[in-house]
Amino acid sequence: MAMMDLVNTIATKKIVPGVVDLVLRNSPLLALVRKNVKPWEGHTVQENFVYGVLNAVPYSPGDTFDISQRQVATGGTVTPRYYNVAVPAYLEKLKIEMAGPQAVFDYVQLLMQVAALSMSARLANDLYRHGQNLTADRSEYLNGLEEALVDATTAGFMSQVMAAYLTVTRSNVSGALDSLRAGPAASLGVLSYDKLEEAYSSVCIGPEHPDLILTTNKGWSYVKMVAQPQQRFETTDPDFGFQSVRFNGARVIPDQYAPGTRTATASDTAVGYSAVAGGETMYFLNTDYLRFYVSPDPLFGFGFTGFMPAQTNSTVVGHYKFSGNFTCQAPRYMRAFHGITA
Repeated sequence: MAMMDLVNTIATKKIVPGVVDLVLRNSPLLALVRKNVKPWEGHTVQENFVYGVLNAVPYSPGDTFDISQRQVATGGTVTPRYYNVAVPAYLEKLKIEMAGPQAVFDYVQLLMQVAALSMSARLANDLYRHGQNLTADRSEYLNGLEEALVDATTAGFMSQVMAAYLTVTRSNVSGALDSLRAGPAASLGVLSYDKLEEAYSSVCIGPEHPDLILTTNKGWSYVKMVAQPQQRFETTDPDFGFQSVRFNGARVIPDQYAPGTRTATASDTAVGYSAVAGGETMYFLNTDYLRFYVSPDPLFGFGFTGFMPAQTNSTVVGHYKFSGNFTCQAPRYMRAFHGITA
C-alpha cells in the first residue's frame, strides 16, 4: 500500500491552478453563497417565517374582543442533498507515464482541479433549478431558485408550477412564500428601462431591496443597452472579481450558468445545463436571505476520499463529495424573470 499512500499524499495537497480551463464557466451566484456558507446540522434544516397577522381592530368601551388564537408563523424544512465526483485513474499514468521530472504537470493535481471544477459547475447550474419530483424527478438535486422565486400558479422559465416550497404548500400560508407578482409579468419580453425599474421596485418592501441582479451574458448586455448612462457605470466587483454594472445600487453581474439561450456544449450538458428557448433569465436577489448549507464533515464538505485500488486491474478511483442544500428564506423580497429579449 506504500504506492497508494504516496499518491494520496499528493492528492490531498491544496489545489492550485496549473492548467488553463477551456471548458467550464464562472458563477458569481456560487461564489456569493460559498462566501457565506452555513454549517448543516441535524437531519433537516428548517427556515421559519411569519405568514399571518393577529386581530387588530378598533373598538368602543365595553366591546367583546375576539381572543381566538391564530397561527401566524410556521417553518419549512429541507433535507441534505448529496453530490459526488468520481476521480478514476490508472496507476501506470500516476506512477510511470505522467510522473517524474519529465512530466509537464502533476497529473494527480490536474485530476483534483478538474474534480473541483466539475463539482462547482454542477452546483452552480443546480442553484438555478428545482429539487422537486415533478415532470422530471429532481428530488436528489438542490432546492434552487426555480422553485423559490415563483408562486403557486405561475410557471417559471421551464414551464413548471411549484405549488410548494420547502415542505410548505404555498396556498396554505396566504401567499407568504410567493415571489411577489406586482410589476411586470414574469415573462418579461423585450427589455426596457421602464421594465427594469418596475421589476426592481416590485420587490422593494420598506428597507428591503435587491442588492444583486444576476442574468446571462446576453441579459447583461441588454441591461447596459437600456439603462440610462447616468444611472449605470462599470466596475470590477471587489468581492467576487466579476465585471458588473449598477442599477439602483444593485450589482448587475452576468452568470454563465444562469439559464438562457446560449447553445449548450457537451460539457455544459454533463453538468446539467440546458439552453432555454425564448429568451434570457434575470434574478433580482436580496442576498441577506439566501442560505447555502454545507456539511461540516471533512469528507462531505468538499472533501476527497483518497484513491482506492480496484481488485482486478490497475485502476484507482477516489471520490470528491458535497452534502448540503440551498434555501431562500424570503421569496417575497426577490423575483425571477424569463423570456427576456432585446
